[in-house]
Amino acid sequence: MAHKMYFNPKGYTMKPFEPSKHLLDYNEMDSTHQEFLDIYNSVDSSDAQSYRMKLMELLEHSKRHFAFEENLMDTTEYKRSREHKDEHAKVLAEMEYFIKSSNSKLGLRMLQAYYKEKLPDWFDLHLISMDSDLAHHLKS
Repeated sequence: MAHKMYFNPKGYTMKPFEPSKHLLDYNEMDSTHQEFLDIYNSVDSSDAQSYRMKLMELLEHSKRHFAFEENLMDTTEYKRSREHKDEHAKVLAEMEYFIKSSNSKLGLRMLQAYYKEKLPDWFDLHLISMDSDLAHHLKS
Protein backbone atom coordinates (compact mmCIF):
# COMPACT_ATOMS: atom_id res chain seq x y z
CA MET A 1 0.00 0.00 0.00
CA ALA A 2 1.45 3.35 -1.01
CA HIS A 3 1.31 5.97 1.69
CA LYS A 4 0.61 9.56 0.72
CA MET A 5 2.42 12.26 2.58
CA TYR A 6 0.64 15.58 3.01
CA PHE A 7 2.38 18.66 4.24
CA ASN A 8 0.93 21.74 5.74
CA PRO A 9 2.26 25.09 4.49
CA LYS A 10 5.02 25.05 7.12
CA GLY A 11 6.39 21.89 5.50
CA TYR A 12 5.74 19.12 8.02
CA THR A 13 3.30 16.26 8.26
CA MET A 14 0.96 16.81 11.18
CA LYS A 15 0.32 13.12 11.87
CA PRO A 16 2.46 10.73 9.81
CA PHE A 17 1.30 7.21 9.07
CA GLU A 18 3.68 5.02 11.06
CA PRO A 19 3.55 1.42 9.80
CA SER A 20 5.00 0.01 13.02
CA LYS A 21 2.24 1.70 15.01
CA HIS A 22 -0.66 1.95 12.56
CA LEU A 23 -0.64 -1.24 10.47
CA LEU A 24 -2.89 -3.99 11.80
CA ASP A 25 -2.25 -6.46 8.96
CA TYR A 26 -5.93 -6.38 8.02
CA ASN A 27 -6.02 -4.69 4.62
CA GLU A 28 -9.48 -3.15 4.72
CA MET A 29 -8.85 -1.56 8.12
CA ASP A 30 -5.32 -0.48 7.23
CA SER A 31 -6.54 1.25 4.06
CA THR A 32 -9.29 3.06 5.93
CA HIS A 33 -6.89 4.21 8.63
CA GLN A 34 -4.48 5.50 5.98
CA GLU A 35 -7.36 7.39 4.34
CA PHE A 36 -8.22 8.98 7.70
CA LEU A 37 -4.66 10.26 8.10
CA ASP A 38 -4.54 11.41 4.46
CA ILE A 39 -7.61 13.57 5.09
CA TYR A 40 -6.31 14.72 8.47
CA ASN A 41 -2.94 15.76 7.07
CA SER A 42 -4.42 17.58 4.06
CA VAL A 43 -5.56 20.47 6.28
CA ASP A 44 -4.16 23.89 5.40
CA SER A 45 -2.85 24.91 8.80
CA SER A 46 -2.69 28.56 7.74
CA ASP A 47 -6.48 28.65 7.15
CA ALA A 48 -8.77 28.30 10.17
CA GLN A 49 -11.73 27.33 7.96
CA SER A 50 -9.69 24.46 6.52
CA TYR A 51 -9.80 22.77 9.93
CA ARG A 52 -13.60 22.95 9.90
CA MET A 53 -13.83 21.58 6.35
CA LYS A 54 -11.42 18.74 7.08
CA LEU A 55 -13.22 17.81 10.28
CA MET A 56 -16.47 17.66 8.31
CA GLU A 57 -14.74 15.38 5.79
CA LEU A 58 -13.33 13.23 8.61
CA LEU A 59 -16.80 12.98 10.15
CA GLU A 60 -18.29 11.58 6.93
CA HIS A 61 -15.30 9.28 6.40
CA SER A 62 -15.53 8.04 10.00
CA LYS A 63 -19.25 7.31 9.69
CA ARG A 64 -18.52 5.00 6.73
CA HIS A 65 -15.43 3.55 8.41
CA PHE A 66 -17.26 2.80 11.65
CA ALA A 67 -20.26 1.29 9.86
CA PHE A 68 -17.87 -1.07 8.06
CA GLU A 69 -16.13 -2.09 11.30
CA GLU A 70 -19.41 -2.49 13.15
CA ASN A 71 -20.74 -4.75 10.42
CA LEU A 72 -17.61 -6.90 10.81
CA MET A 73 -18.23 -7.02 14.57
CA ASP A 74 -21.84 -8.09 14.09
CA THR A 75 -21.18 -10.71 11.44
CA THR A 76 -18.29 -12.32 13.35
CA GLU A 77 -19.86 -12.20 16.82
CA TYR A 78 -17.14 -9.99 18.25
CA LYS A 79 -17.56 -10.11 22.03
CA ARG A 80 -16.32 -6.58 22.77
CA SER A 81 -18.49 -4.87 20.17
CA ARG A 82 -20.54 -2.81 22.66
CA GLU A 83 -17.59 -0.87 24.09
CA HIS A 84 -16.08 -0.47 20.61
CA LYS A 85 -19.35 0.84 19.15
CA ASP A 86 -19.76 3.17 22.13
CA GLU A 87 -16.32 4.62 21.43
CA HIS A 88 -17.29 5.19 17.79
CA ALA A 89 -20.47 6.98 18.87
CA LYS A 90 -18.50 9.14 21.32
CA VAL A 91 -15.97 10.39 18.76
CA LEU A 92 -18.69 11.03 16.15
CA ALA A 93 -20.60 13.09 18.73
CA GLU A 94 -17.44 15.05 19.56
CA MET A 95 -16.79 15.83 15.90
CA GLU A 96 -20.39 16.93 15.40
CA TYR A 97 -20.23 19.11 18.52
CA PHE A 98 -17.10 20.95 17.41
CA ILE A 99 -18.43 21.42 13.87
CA LYS A 100 -21.74 22.82 15.16
CA SER A 101 -19.92 25.07 17.63
CA SER A 102 -17.48 26.48 15.09
CA ASN A 103 -19.60 29.40 13.87
CA SER A 104 -17.91 31.80 16.29
CA LYS A 105 -14.24 32.69 16.59
CA LEU A 106 -14.04 30.93 19.95
CA GLY A 107 -15.81 27.85 18.56
CA LEU A 108 -13.44 27.73 15.61
CA ARG A 109 -10.41 27.97 17.92
CA MET A 110 -11.86 25.14 20.02
CA LEU A 111 -12.31 23.05 16.87
CA GLN A 112 -8.70 23.70 15.86
CA ALA A 113 -7.45 22.65 19.30
CA TYR A 114 -9.54 19.47 19.14
CA TYR A 115 -8.23 18.74 15.65
CA LYS A 116 -4.57 19.30 16.51
CA GLU A 117 -4.40 17.95 20.05
CA LYS A 118 -7.13 15.46 20.86
CA LEU A 119 -8.00 13.79 17.54
CA PRO A 120 -4.50 12.43 16.75
CA ASP A 121 -4.09 11.04 20.27
CA TRP A 122 -7.56 9.47 20.10
CA PHE A 123 -6.66 7.91 16.72
CA ASP A 124 -3.53 6.25 18.11
CA LEU A 125 -5.19 5.01 21.29
CA HIS A 126 -8.25 3.67 19.47
CA LEU A 127 -6.13 1.91 16.87
CA ILE A 128 -3.70 0.42 19.39
CA SER A 129 -6.39 -0.78 21.77
CA MET A 130 -9.76 -1.40 20.16
CA ASP A 131 -8.96 -1.77 16.46
CA SER A 132 -5.96 -4.00 17.06
CA ASP A 133 -8.14 -6.27 19.19
CA LEU A 134 -10.81 -6.37 16.48
CA ALA A 135 -8.20 -7.13 13.80
CA HIS A 136 -6.83 -9.96 15.94
CA HIS A 137 -10.35 -11.35 16.32
CA LEU A 138 -10.98 -11.16 12.57
CA LYS A 139 -7.71 -12.92 11.73
CA SER A 140 -8.22 -15.77 14.20
